[in-house]
Amino acid sequence: MALPTDDSRDEGALAQSRAETRAAFANRALMYMYLFEVLRDELGELQATELMKQAIYRRGLEVAEKYRAAATAGDLDEVGRIFCEGSPCEGTLFEPGVEARGADYIVLRMTACPLVETWTAAGASPTEIDRLCEIAAAVDEGTFEGAGLDLLFADRLGRPGSHRCLLELRPVAGSD
Repeated sequence: MALPTDDSRDEGALAQSRAETRAAFANRALMYMYLFEVLRDELGELQATELMKQAIYRRGLEVAEKYRAAATAGDLDEVGRIFCEGSPCEGTLFEPGVEARGADYIVLRMTACPLVETWTAAGASPTEIDRLCEIAAAVDEGTFEGAGLDLLFADRLGRPGSHRCLLELRPVAGSD
């Protein structure tokens, strides 16, 4: 019987880490879903949505720090690099990329989402998934707005018929 090599142990540890990260995102998705259901039943859909978005946006403001220097410098290529290289599990969870780049904008893309996958597997309807995506996207709104960028969600994976998220970022008007 051969002893495991350092490479095989490293590969096993990496696979385990990726599985644990995916499970953590699935757990996050289910917590969002259950919190929303409880708040919706108590407060109504609109108030539940707004309260959850406010809380999740706050977390985005904390995440904004890693983008702030690049955004302040107007270096959208660096913003894109940070986005893609900072994606969990070497990008395998969200499959990030740069969709388009212009003189004053960058469009970031994600073609996978463990949150959407979890909500789908849990039996959420397309309408519920779209609402949950709207809520979860508040972290991106806080992140990029907190870094000093205007964000437009041109598309979201949770929208019926969509196959990607598209986040269009521009420097805040008048910040040049």
